[in-house]
Amino acid sequence: MNSFAKELFLIFAITASGVAYSVISGQAPAPWVEAELEAGEIHMVDAEVLDPIWIDARTENDFEIAHIKGALLLNESNWDDGIFELMGVWLQSPRPVVIYCSSESCGTSKRIAEQLRAELPSAEIYSLHGGWQP
Repeated sequence: MNSFAKELFLIFAITASGVAYSVISGQAPAPWVEAELEAGEIHMVDAEVLDPIWIDARTENDFEIAHIKGALLLNESNWDDGIFELMGVWLQSPRPVVIYCSSESCGTSKRIAEQLRAELPSAEIYSLHGGWQP
């Protein structure tokens, strides 16, 4: 029984040191810290790796001033035209879709993402965390 207790202690010590290292080094969030991303959100660096179809959910005026290269304009005021254009692009080359607006407080990209998930249930759809600034 003494050998079993030593093995159990060794397993506990290794596990505790691994958890402590992960939390201290920043490789894992501390259990008491809220998650940085909400469900369906993605960071810019992660989105760029996916080579997504970019959707600009800002106003047409903001889109004309500046947008991510290759982005499509799709917001609540041009939904019919924008969804038609997106469907054409997505059906030719199915890729993840990332929707962005101008800031983290802008809820438009999240609303558009929800609507798109209903329209394209098999698509991988994200909202860009923090928004996009030119």
